[in-house]
Amino acid sequence: MDWGKLTEDQLDELIVRAEGEIASWRAVQMAAVGEKRSRGSHRADGHRSIVEWVAARADVSQETARRICWTGSRLGEASEVGELLASSEISFDRAEQLARLPVEHRDGHEGHDIAQLRRLVAHHRRLTRRREKRITNNGYLNFATSPDEVSTSLWGELAGLDARVVEKAVDQRADELIPADTRLAVAERRALALVAICQDSLYDTDLDTRTAPVEVAVTVDARSAAPTNGETGVSVLAGPRLGPSILEEVFCNGIVEVVGIAENGEPLSLGRRSRTVPPKLRRFVLSRDGGCTVGGCTSRYRLEVHHTPPWSYGGKTNAEDLITLCWYHHHIAVHREGLQPVRIGASRIRLKRPR
Repeated sequence: MDWGKLTEDQLDELIVRAEGEIASWRAVQMAAVGEKRSRGSHRADGHRSIVEWVAARADVSQETARRICWTGSRLGEASEVGELLASSEISFDRAEQLARLPVEHRDGHEGHDIAQLRRLVAHHRRLTRRREKRITNNGYLNFATSPDEVSTSLWGELAGLDARVVEKAVDQRADELIPADTRLAVAERRALALVAICQDSLYDTDLDTRTAPVEVAVTVDARSAAPTNGETGVSVLAGPRLGPSILEEVFCNGIVEVVGIAENGEPLSLGRRSRTVPPKLRRFVLSRDGGCTVGGCTSRYRLEVHHTPPWSYGGKTNAEDLITLCWYHHHIAVHREGLQPVRIGASRIRLKRPR
């Protein structure tokens, strides 16, 4: 078939007709699976269940096999749905959702798409106290470091109300911290907001006297780090690897203990624990600047001090080399996007990309 010569209407018709053919054959398939199950012949092949047999023989996923078997078993009580499927009047996905709906709520399904039908099914599914308790008690959150140890994946499950509370808190913080016109995906905004919320919990409650958030031990293997300018051989103690940019942020924000490893593999007695900005000096800088020093910025959320030049490049911890930045300009603009502060007056700066 020369696809390039087909009109848009012909392509649309082919797609719809193909789905109709799939639907009618799915009805035949489910009837055959039902007969196979009633005979129990699937066990002769050593399979523990009809779902396992269908997944293996039809070469489909366990999820697809489960949907085929479950929907087929329900069509006996929803014969009108089976007839619509066999005659190609509805898709398999629609038949599955209609089979889940109580009989009295199936009329008028034509006005709903599949997503709306799923919400309707969820609305009518009974949530018993036992199931509710199981869901509430089985919430979890897992962390998994990537094989190259440069990132961590988070996944888990929360009860409906708990999940909505977390979602609203994260989205609200994202709206507070990140300008609406910033070209960041929703998922990226949420990730940054979650980090900000967690960082808040590590600070003292008094914003004027709070100390650095957490003590971090960083190992630097000189044998690997020196030839690559810190692109290898640097990691959080018993944790993920760090690159040069994140290492700068660590030195700038926290109490850092550097554990060095010499070329012979022996640990160096560096013993350097340095609070980058003492509380008294920090309060002076915040009072002097009166807020974020980026021109045009009025944010006062978690004001932090930043070294110019960066502390890791020799910036000194004195008032002349320190400026005040809000969380967004410090955490995102400077340390994540690599913008550099340039003074444009006695108390204002502009952020520019390095040449």
